[in-house]
Amino acid sequence: MLGCLLDEHAIIWLQRNYFDACDMKDWSRLRELLTEDAVFDFRQAMDPDLELVVGRDEVIEVIGRAMGPFTSLHRGYLRKLEFTGADIGRAVWAMEDTLWSGEAGALTKIMHGYGHYHLSYRKVAGAWRIASWLLTRTFVERHGGIE
Repeated sequence: MLGCLLDEHAIIWLQRNYFDACDMKDWSRLRELLTEDAVFDFRQAMDPDLELVVGRDEVIEVIGRAMGPFTSLHRGYLRKLEFTGADIGRAVWAMEDTLWSGEAGALTKIMHGYGHYHLSYRKVAGAWRIASWLLTRTFVERHGGIE
Protein backbone atom coordinates (compact mmCIF):
# COMPACT_ATOMS: atom_id res chain seq x y z
CA MET A 1 0.00 0.00 0.00
CA LEU A 2 2.74 2.47 0.94
CA GLY A 3 4.62 1.71 -2.29
CA CYS A 4 1.50 2.44 -4.33
CA LEU A 5 0.97 5.75 -2.51
CA LEU A 6 4.59 6.73 -3.03
CA ASP A 7 4.31 5.89 -6.74
CA GLU A 8 1.08 7.88 -7.02
CA HIS A 9 2.71 10.85 -5.32
CA ALA A 10 5.73 10.59 -7.64
CA ILE A 11 3.47 10.64 -10.70
CA ILE A 12 1.56 13.66 -9.39
CA TRP A 13 4.87 15.51 -9.01
CA LEU A 14 6.02 14.30 -12.41
CA GLN A 15 2.89 15.75 -13.98
CA ARG A 16 3.26 19.01 -12.08
CA ASN A 17 6.85 19.28 -13.27
CA TYR A 18 5.67 18.66 -16.83
CA PHE A 19 3.19 21.56 -16.63
CA ASP A 20 5.83 23.83 -15.07
CA ALA A 21 8.49 22.89 -17.64
CA CYS A 22 6.13 23.65 -20.53
CA ASP A 23 5.01 26.97 -19.06
CA MET A 24 8.56 28.01 -18.18
CA LYS A 25 9.89 26.76 -21.53
CA ASP A 26 12.47 24.71 -19.65
CA TRP A 27 13.18 22.16 -22.36
CA SER A 28 16.12 20.52 -20.57
CA ARG A 29 13.89 19.88 -17.54
CA LEU A 30 11.17 18.55 -19.82
CA ARG A 31 13.71 16.15 -21.35
CA GLU A 32 14.28 14.59 -17.91
CA LEU A 33 10.54 13.88 -17.53
CA LEU A 34 10.07 11.80 -20.69
CA THR A 35 11.11 8.29 -21.63
CA GLU A 36 13.55 8.09 -24.52
CA ASP A 37 10.85 6.50 -26.71
CA ALA A 38 8.05 8.89 -25.64
CA VAL A 39 5.05 9.18 -27.99
CA PHE A 40 2.89 12.32 -28.09
CA ASP A 41 -0.36 12.43 -30.03
CA PHE A 42 -1.84 15.88 -30.75
CA ARG A 43 -3.91 14.75 -33.74
CA GLN A 44 -7.31 14.46 -32.10
CA ALA A 45 -7.00 17.84 -30.37
CA MET A 46 -5.43 19.82 -33.19
CA ASP A 47 -5.39 18.27 -36.64
CA PRO A 48 -5.94 14.63 -37.69
CA ASP A 49 -3.38 15.08 -40.48
CA LEU A 50 -0.55 15.77 -38.03
CA GLU A 51 2.10 13.10 -37.62
CA LEU A 52 2.40 11.14 -34.40
CA VAL A 53 5.41 12.56 -32.53
CA VAL A 54 7.79 9.75 -31.55
CA GLY A 55 10.97 10.02 -29.48
CA ARG A 56 11.92 12.34 -26.62
CA ASP A 57 14.02 14.71 -28.72
CA GLU A 58 11.33 15.03 -31.39
CA VAL A 59 8.62 15.62 -28.73
CA ILE A 60 10.67 18.41 -27.15
CA GLU A 61 11.36 19.97 -30.55
CA VAL A 62 7.67 19.97 -31.51
CA ILE A 63 6.50 21.31 -28.15
CA GLY A 64 9.23 23.94 -28.13
CA ARG A 65 8.34 25.13 -31.63
CA ALA A 66 4.61 25.19 -30.86
CA MET A 67 4.90 26.87 -27.46
CA GLY A 68 7.92 29.10 -28.15
CA PRO A 69 6.09 32.27 -29.19
CA PHE A 70 3.44 32.07 -26.46
CA THR A 71 3.04 32.54 -22.73
CA SER A 72 1.11 29.56 -21.41
CA LEU A 73 -0.62 28.22 -18.34
CA HIS A 74 -1.38 24.49 -18.12
CA ARG A 75 -3.53 22.95 -15.41
CA GLY A 76 -4.41 19.32 -14.75
CA TYR A 77 -6.79 17.98 -12.12
CA LEU A 78 -9.25 15.25 -11.19
CA ARG A 79 -6.89 12.50 -12.32
CA LYS A 80 -7.88 8.89 -12.70
CA LEU A 81 -4.69 6.95 -12.08
CA GLU A 82 -4.15 3.22 -12.18
CA PHE A 83 -1.11 0.99 -12.13
CA THR A 84 -1.10 -1.75 -14.72
CA GLY A 85 2.19 -3.24 -13.55
CA ALA A 86 4.93 -2.64 -11.00
CA ASP A 87 6.60 -0.07 -13.26
CA ILE A 88 3.72 0.95 -15.54
CA GLY A 89 0.81 3.28 -14.94
CA ARG A 90 -1.74 5.30 -16.83
CA ALA A 91 -3.93 8.26 -16.03
CA VAL A 92 -6.55 10.56 -17.42
CA TRP A 93 -6.29 14.16 -16.26
CA ALA A 94 -8.96 16.79 -16.85
CA MET A 95 -7.03 19.72 -18.28
CA GLU A 96 -7.22 23.37 -19.09
CA ASP A 97 -4.67 25.46 -20.95
CA THR A 98 -4.47 29.12 -21.85
CA LEU A 99 -2.18 30.81 -24.37
CA TRP A 100 -1.31 34.50 -24.62
CA SER A 101 0.78 36.35 -27.18
CA GLY A 102 2.77 39.54 -26.76
CA GLU A 103 5.25 40.82 -24.24
CA ALA A 104 5.01 40.78 -20.45
CA GLY A 105 2.70 43.54 -19.30
CA ALA A 106 0.91 43.62 -22.67
CA LEU A 107 -0.30 40.05 -23.21
CA THR A 108 -3.30 39.23 -25.38
CA LYS A 109 -5.27 36.06 -24.64
CA ILE A 110 -5.52 33.98 -27.80
CA MET A 111 -6.81 30.57 -26.67
CA HIS A 112 -8.39 28.87 -23.67
CA GLY A 113 -8.82 25.12 -24.07
CA TYR A 114 -10.43 22.33 -22.08
CA GLY A 115 -10.10 18.59 -22.43
CA HIS A 116 -8.14 15.61 -21.18
CA TYR A 117 -4.61 14.31 -21.07
CA HIS A 118 -4.46 10.53 -21.49
CA LEU A 119 -1.01 9.51 -20.28
CA SER A 120 1.01 6.41 -19.74
CA TYR A 121 3.95 6.34 -17.35
CA ARG A 122 6.91 4.02 -17.00
CA LYS A 123 9.45 3.77 -14.22
CA VAL A 124 12.96 4.03 -15.65
CA ALA A 125 16.00 3.56 -13.40
CA GLY A 126 13.77 4.03 -10.35
CA ALA A 127 12.05 7.24 -11.53
CA TRP A 128 8.64 7.67 -13.14
CA ARG A 129 8.63 9.17 -16.65
CA ILE A 130 5.95 10.08 -19.17
CA ALA A 131 5.90 7.40 -21.89
CA SER A 132 2.93 8.50 -23.97
CA TRP A 133 0.47 11.34 -24.12
CA LEU A 134 -2.77 11.85 -26.01
CA LEU A 135 -4.45 15.25 -25.87
CA THR A 136 -8.21 15.38 -26.45
CA ARG A 137 -10.27 18.55 -26.48
CA THR A 138 -13.84 19.09 -25.32
CA PHE A 139 -13.94 22.82 -26.03
CA VAL A 140 -11.64 25.61 -27.22
CA GLU A 141 -12.29 29.32 -26.92
CA ARG A 142 -10.36 31.14 -29.64
CA HIS A 143 -9.62 34.79 -29.10
CA GLY A 144 -7.60 35.45 -32.27
CA GLY A 145 -3.99 35.05 -33.23
CA ILE A 146 -3.79 31.29 -33.89
CA GLU A 147 -5.75 28.85 -35.98
